[in-house]
Amino acid sequence: MRTVAVLGAGNMGTALAQIIAGNGHSVRLWSIETDVLEEIRDHRLNTKYLPGLTLHERVTPCWTLQESLADAWLALFSVPSSVVRSLARDAAPHIHGEQPVLNVGKGLEEDTNKRMSELLDEELPRHGGIAVMGGPAIASELAHGVPTAVIVAAADAELATDIQDTLQNESFKVETTTDLAGVELGSCLKNAYAIALGMCDGAGYGTNTKAFLASVSLAEMARLSQALGGQPQTIYGLAGLGDLITTGFNPHSRNRTLGEKLCSGRDWQEFLRTNTVEGVAACRARDLAHRLGVATPLLHTIYDVVHLDRPPEETMRTFLRDFSYG
Repeated sequence: MRTVAVLGAGNMGTALAQIIAGNGHSVRLWSIETDVLEEIRDHRLNTKYLPGLTLHERVTPCWTLQESLADAWLALFSVPSSVVRSLARDAAPHIHGEQPVLNVGKGLEEDTNKRMSELLDEELPRHGGIAVMGGPAIASELAHGVPTAVIVAAADAELATDIQDTLQNESFKVETTTDLAGVELGSCLKNAYAIALGMCDGAGYGTNTKAFLASVSLAEMARLSQALGGQPQTIYGLAGLGDLITTGFNPHSRNRTLGEKLCSGRDWQEFLRTNTVEGVAACRARDLAHRLGVATPLLHTIYDVVHLDRPPEETMRTFLRDFSYG
């Protein structure tokens, strides 16, 4: 039996804590939300993020990072990408040199376009290796045993396999790879492209158009991944194609919903004020693509709508009219 520190008791952190505990391991679940921790302690519930799920007795709520990380085999980061750096700084004094770190949040740092594994490596002077998780995993389904598959990437293949052994069970399958860049870029960029797929829904376009944009999305992600040292085939697996299907076609996806609101005249800015939509920040990867000389016209289209206030329907119509595979 191993001890795993899960940092972040949101929907995914709680779901993974439940999976790991169900696999026979001990989980210390940390959060800054004291009400969430108190409910877990008193009732074995997290109704704020995963209502209807009774948490395993091996999931122990922790109020301090020191308590959570002490002697843990693995530190699992499950927080929004915007706070990964600050959390890593706070956690650094408590992470020892043989303790690996797994990040499951998806995104690039807003100002630098750095991947989360790069941030963690910068902020943690001592660690036993950095790994990341990607792929199509809706937390509520995962927590209730719905068959799910993800991919874990680490430069050290043996570390990826160790994490696979800790997470995997009969309903939760874990693929492994050494392609950190491919998994992180696919997992991040699919959020931006899911906005475009949602725009199709809002504009009333059919399945033909949505499938067309999904194909373009994958091609752009593969080109950008390759330019950054990733493997294009990673994008056509769980971390790209699989994740894009889940995020771009699920009616409950926040990224897809934002796109739908953009092209249906509904108050998308109010939606942004009350929801975390990772694709908004992910659009900024168009700066990275521009710097590397990678053609990403659809990513530029999404950026123009979300960040430059270009008219959504007109901008999408222009893209669809002018796009050429030549």
